[in-house]
Amino acid sequence: MGQLNQKMNSAKAIRSLGYEVIRYLGSGAGSTIWQVQDRRTYQVYALKCVEKRRVSEGRFIEQALNEGEVGMFFNHPTIRRIYQVRRVRRWLSLKEAHLVMEYCEGQTVQESRPESIGETLRIFSRVANALWHMNSKGYVHADMKPNNIIVAPDGTVKIIDFGQSCTIGTIKARIQGTPDFIAPEQVYRRPLDGRTDVFNFGASLYWTLTGKPIPTVLPRQGSITVPAAPRIDPVESLNPDVPPALGRLVADLIEIDPMRRPSSMNEVMSRLSLISYKLAKDNDGAHAPGNT
Repeated sequence: MGQLNQKMNSAKAIRSLGYEVIRYLGSGAGSTIWQVQDRRTYQVYALKCVEKRRVSEGRFIEQALNEGEVGMFFNHPTIRRIYQVRRVRRWLSLKEAHLVMEYCEGQTVQESRPESIGETLRIFSRVANALWHMNSKGYVHADMKPNNIIVAPDGTVKIIDFGQSCTIGTIKARIQGTPDFIAPEQVYRRPLDGRTDVFNFGASLYWTLTGKPIPTVLPRQGSITVPAAPRIDPVESLNPDVPPALGRLVADLIEIDPMRRPSSMNEVMSRLSLISYKLAKDNDGAHAPGNT
C-alpha cells in the first residue's frame, strides 16, 4: 500500500511540473522513475522522483541530489544526461527531489547479457571510455555494475546512476557500494580514485562473461568476514570462449591491491582495443576462403 501511495503521489507531482506521464519505468532507493513528456516541447525524458517520508530516508534525497549535481557536469555520449534538479521544501524541510534525465531506451546488462565476446567487448569499451571521461574530470562513479549499463536496441550504450559518485580522493562516511562489485577500498573506507572504478568495472565484466559474481570483501549478508584475498576462479575457466588476453585483463582489473590494477581507465581502453582487434582478426581468418 505504501509503494502504491508513493506512485500515486509521484504521478500527481509530475503533472504539476508540466509533464504528462507516459509510463512507470521502475523504482529504486526511495524513488520512482517515469517516462514523461514535456507538455510544451513534447520532448521525452526520464523523471526520477524521490520522496522523504521519514527521517531515515534522508539519505535517498542526498543521493538523488548528488546524482543530479554530478550528472549535470558531464556531456558524453555514453553518460546519461541530467538536465534539471528540482527541490521541494515543506515547512523549511527538504521533502522531495526531482531529476529530469535523458530517457535511455533499452535493457541493462544485468537484464540481458551480451550473446558474444565481441559484443561484450564493444559495450565495455564504451563504458571504459565514459569512466575515463569521468575520472579525467576529477570524479569516480563508485557504483559501476551491470545494472547501471543500459544497451538500446540500436546498440547505444549508456551508464547511469551517479548517486554514489564523488570527487577523486573522497573517503566516504559509510560503506557504499554493491556487494558483488564493490572494491576493497570502498569497504575499508579508504580514499577512492580511478582505480576504484577499474575494480568495479572488472567485477562487472567478470559477471557479464560468466554469469557469476566474484567473491568480494563485502558479503551479501553479515559482517565483513571474507578473507582479504578471496579465491576467484579464472574467468576463462567458467567461459571457454574468453580469449587468454581478456582473462588476464579481468584478473588484473580485480586485484585486491589498487597498486596492482591498471593505473587508469585509459590503460584499460588500450588493452580492450588490442583484444578486440585480435579477436576480429582471428575471426576473419577463420572465415577466410579455404578455412573451415
